[in-house]
Amino acid sequence: MDFRRFLEPRPLTAVFAVFAGVAGALVGLHPDAPHPFFQSAGTVGYALAAVVSLACWAAFARPAFASRARKTLIVFHLVFIPSQFLFLLAHDVAWPGMALSTLLTVALRPRFPRLGRFGRRVWVTLHVGISVGWLGLSLAMLTLAIIGATTGDHAIRHGAYEIMHAFNIAIVIPSVFLAIITGAVVSLGTPWGLVKHWWVLLKLVIALSLPVLATFESTWIERLAAGTADPAFEPGGTGVLLAIFMGLFLALLWTATVLSVFKPGGRTPWERRKSKGPKGIPVTVTAVRAEADRVAALELAGAGPLPAWEPGAHIDLVLPSGRVRQYSLCGDPSAPAYRIAVLHEPDGRGGSAEVHSLKEGAAVAIRGPRNHFRLVDAPSYLFVAGGIGIAPFVPMVAALERRGADWRLVYRGQSPAAMAFARSLTAAYPDRVVLSPADASPRPDLEALLRAAPPRTAVYCCGPASMLAAVEALMPTACPHGRLHVERFAARERETGPDTPFEAELRASRTVVRVPADRTLLAALQDVDPTLDFSCEDGVCGSCETRVLDGVPDHRDDILSGEDRARRDVIYPCVSRARGSRIVLDL
Repeated sequence: MDFRRFLEPRPLTAVFAVFAGVAGALVGLHPDAPHPFFQSAGTVGYALAAVVSLACWAAFARPAFASRARKTLIVFHLVFIPSQFLFLLAHDVAWPGMALSTLLTVALRPRFPRLGRFGRRVWVTLHVGISVGWLGLSLAMLTLAIIGATTGDHAIRHGAYEIMHAFNIAIVIPSVFLAIITGAVVSLGTPWGLVKHWWVLLKLVIALSLPVLATFESTWIERLAAGTADPAFEPGGTGVLLAIFMGLFLALLWTATVLSVFKPGGRTPWERRKSKGPKGIPVTVTAVRAEADRVAALELAGAGPLPAWEPGAHIDLVLPSGRVRQYSLCGDPSAPAYRIAVLHEPDGRGGSAEVHSLKEGAAVAIRGPRNHFRLVDAPSYLFVAGGIGIAPFVPMVAALERRGADWRLVYRGQSPAAMAFARSLTAAYPDRVVLSPADASPRPDLEALLRAAPPRTAVYCCGPASMLAAVEALMPTACPHGRLHVERFAARERETGPDTPFEAELRASRTVVRVPADRTLLAALQDVDPTLDFSCEDGVCGSCETRVLDGVPDHRDDILSGEDRARRDVIYPCVSRARGSRIVLDL
């Protein structure tokens, strides 16, 4: 019998539904619960969990609803796991509940979209504000614990423990819950991740250990608050132990604060192994199809599940010759295989010709996926595609259609026969897609299209450099209320300042690299780490993306656009440099 099938989401969801029903009954029927509020919250919470789990278990059996059920369970359990820490104040059944919730969340293989600039600021502000308040309150709790354990005045002693008890229930426990939730959102919604960097991983361990300490402290605080009502009661060893634990609590919070500021340690070993593999993930070409004249669509499958991706993402394709080329993913993000579409360019550098020579069963490799062309939240969308620039828009419009969003696509190509995905797009979205083959129709009136766009429209453009330049030139006057997002095939000419020498500190390896004026940062870094990923060396593909820990990057790439060019947490060293004499990198 293959027991692995019992670790699939649907059977685990059924198990959790049964567990939640039993747990809710145990919490609700627990006699003499010390905290009636948390007993009621636990009863209602587990009852809700049972209902949600049963509904999703049923939905998994219907393909049309399976994806929505999976997303519902991921969101529910990410909130429910820390919620169960609160239920511990009513019953110990929450311990196996948290373990089962965690196992189910892992089995669901959650995929987390990146936060936008505004969303990132909001969540970081919430996390910092809650954490600072928690830190200050912990200092107050330590002071009260010391007073209660050392004072000889009965009234002061009893008052100290009563205040601690009130603080614990009203502020500390909610702060634990909110700090974990906001911290997880910030980590998963940004490139830092939860286990990619040592400082984030250590903060996660601290955040999860604090609720465990809090369960012991809560019991001691309740015992001391009740006992000191008797003037003859002495805190004794319990009072000393509480003060020690409160000191440990405060020390851990200060450690988390230091980790957040200094970000020590660099990347974790498994993240380094993942990022250093020059050959990438081995995949097999499982299908090759002529999508249009000179355009081939390839299906790529791995031995196991491939990394999750979102519309707008691209991969590095490592060809048998060693050539590395970037191609947008144009399939279904929920499908087990990747799909790319490649235009054969006879006058190119040989990469597209090699791709077109691949047959079904050919072994290649991929790196990534990476996404610098994400779908942002907007009230409406306008897509302008030229030639093979249609590829990233195929999964984008499918995702927007599922959401019921307002969107329109204008697609320019040489001829209907040369326009990849034209037939499937017009068949699926006849009222939203406008084809403009050059052999049968004039160029689209880009200015009229942009002027007609509703306020705050997200304008996406991918295609030849001349098309991108035309849209960029028109945006300030024709669509000043919109925001432009572009993806380029090649680097554009950009005015930059003079190339001056600077130093790059590699934090993890404690190495300082001197970058002279006549060398790129990437070339200097390769002197000490030849395994660094790179491909285009023109600031277009994003393969060499590197985290910045300190200093100000001089962004010269064609990946970041608009307000993102003010970012100080990332650099593309193949073309970008440092503003100033020193920059600190997460290498």
